[in-house]
Amino acid sequence: QKIRDQLPSWIDQERSWAVATLKIALPSLYQTLCFEDAALWRTYYNNSMCEQEFPSILAKKVSLFQQILVVQALRPDRLQSAMALFACKTLGLKEVSPLPLNLKRLYKETLEIEPILIIISPGADPSQELQELANAERSGECYHQVAMGQGQADLAIQMLKECARNGDWLCLKNLHLVVSWLPVLEKELNTLQPKDTFRLWLTAEVHPNFTPILLQSSLKITYESPPGLKKNLMRTYESWTPEQISKKDNTHRAHALFSLAWFHAACQERRNYIPQGWTKFYEFSLSDLRAGYNIIDRLFDGAKDVQWEFVHGLLENAIYGGRIDNYFDLRVLQSYLKQFFNSSVIDVFNQRNKKSIFPYSVSLPQSCSILVGLSCCH
Repeated sequence: QKIRDQLPSWIDQERSWAVATLKIALPSLYQTLCFEDAALWRTYYNNSMCEQEFPSILAKKVSLFQQILVVQALRPDRLQSAMALFACKTLGLKEVSPLPLNLKRLYKETLEIEPILIIISPGADPSQELQELANAERSGECYHQVAMGQGQADLAIQMLKECARNGDWLCLKNLHLVVSWLPVLEKELNTLQPKDTFRLWLTAEVHPNFTPILLQSSLKITYESPPGLKKNLMRTYESWTPEQISKKDNTHRAHALFSLAWFHAACQERRNYIPQGWTKFYEFSLSDLRAGYNIIDRLFDGAKDVQWEFVHGLLENAIYGGRIDNYFDLRVLQSYLKQFFNSSVIDVFNQRNKKSIFPYSVSLPQSCSILVGLSCCH
């Protein structure tokens, strides 16, 4: 209580110790901040994005790092965002997070002599995306894959030699299961003389005994959901072709796909806030998104009435909900489904001639253009 009495009254009790620590450790900074100006700091304190709205009259007197210390003392919930902002301003970057993974864009940077190592999380499998990429860039017959495990080593070496000779693509999956065999793979790679069109894709979970030589000689990427709703939405739209979005030139179908992309992003983003978001980690993946897309595609196939209960049932019981084993998590999923997929959001037949209302005051795409969809993600 004695410490609390020495601080301005606008500072909450729960933050008083942190502010007092700042005052003791950095008295000159504390004096510069003028915390006695309640009107100035109360506005900052109550701002939902306070790290971006540091008081202008103090900004020139306080360094960027000192601003982080203020955020840590007053609003620790915004500390991560403040540190990202600090890094961007200090290093001259637009944003800290990398661009969403796009295998088609990545493929243009690859070489036949350099394996592409995709580091995956448990349950994730990029092989379907690789198959689709191979179909687009080459042909389906040029793509081969081997799921590594007991008894697959000889087959993998045989396929490696054949694909290198023919210029095909090969994906060796789950290398973390055969780390003791990886030196053999390294030896074979050193003797290969592949065609220009050959590509070797490797997938593996993080493993402490993964051979460092193969790790260093590979192009390494992580296969995981991008951080934040915005990047997740952008990745989804980049994975869809313009033809997939504009099929049948149906704006309401484009609205439904946008709702699906947002729903998928929300489900994945909540995993960062366990146990508040979900009670445990659920492997919602692009295969779920792909299945959801197929449902939306069939839903708008024809002029019959759109049955949103059909969407709710499949997404809840067969796709996303099929991964959930907790009653409370299932209630969250049901709430999202009702929120994103209903006639108020997507008024298919414009029955009331009113503008669709999407949650969170987000504007739905006004056309079937993929560029318009991407602009809604910004």
